[in-house]
Amino acid sequence: MSVADYAFRLLAAFVLGGIVGMERQIHGRPAGLRTHILVCLGAAVAIIAGIQAEQAFPDLSIDTGRIIAGIITGIGFLGAGTIVRYREGVGGLTTAACIWFVAMIGILCGFAFYYQAAIASVAALLVLLVLDHLEDKMPSASYWMLTIKSCDRSFNSLRTQCEKILQTRGIHVKSSTFSVSDNRTELNFVLRTRKRRTDYDVIETIKNLGGVENVRWTHRAAEW
Repeated sequence: MSVADYAFRLLAAFVLGGIVGMERQIHGRPAGLRTHILVCLGAAVAIIAGIQAEQAFPDLSIDTGRIIAGIITGIGFLGAGTIVRYREGVGGLTTAACIWFVAMIGILCGFAFYYQAAIASVAALLVLLVLDHLEDKMPSASYWMLTIKSCDRSFNSLRTQCEKILQTRGIHVKSSTFSVSDNRTELNFVLRTRKRRTDYDVIETIKNLGGVENVRWTHRAAEW
C-alpha cells in the first residue's frame, strides 16, 4: 500500500466521519465533531494496519474479521458512555448509534470501499436530518409526569378537577398519587398522550384552579 493510498483512506474517513459528527455538534450533543472523526479514523487505521501486517508478515495468521469484531466491541463501550439516564427519561441513544455507525464507515474507508462509505454517510444524514422532522409528526405515545402543588388540603376535589381537564384534552391518566403535609397537597399524575410536546394549555388551565401554587410538566420514559 502506497503512502498516497494510505493518506486517501484516512482522508475519506476524516471527511465522512466529520460530516456525521457535524450534525451531532450542531445539535449540541456531548459526542460531536472531533469524537466522530477520531472514531472513524481509528476504525480505518485498525483495518489498514491489519491489511499491511498481513502483507508484511505472511507467515502470521492475521484475521481482519477479528479486527472488525474488536472494533465493534470497543466502540460499543464508547457508545454506552454517551447514554445517560435522566429523571425524565433516557438520552444519548442516537449519539451512541452515530458513534457505532461512523466506526463502520471507518472500516469501509480502511478497505477503500469509498462508494459504499459515501452512500452509508448519506443514509446517516437522511436519518438524522429528514427523519428527525418526520418523527415529530408521527403519532406515537409519549409519557409525562404532571406534578401539582396546592395550598388546599382537599386533594380529592383538586384531583377530580384535574382529571376532567386532562380528559377533555384527550390525555390518558395512567396513574396518580398524592401527599399531604403542612397544609400543602401534592398530586402526581403519570400521563400518556399522542403529542410529543408539552401541553401548555393544560398547564395554564390547571394553574388557574383555586389554591394551585405550582404546576410542573416533565417528560419521562415509557415504563408502562
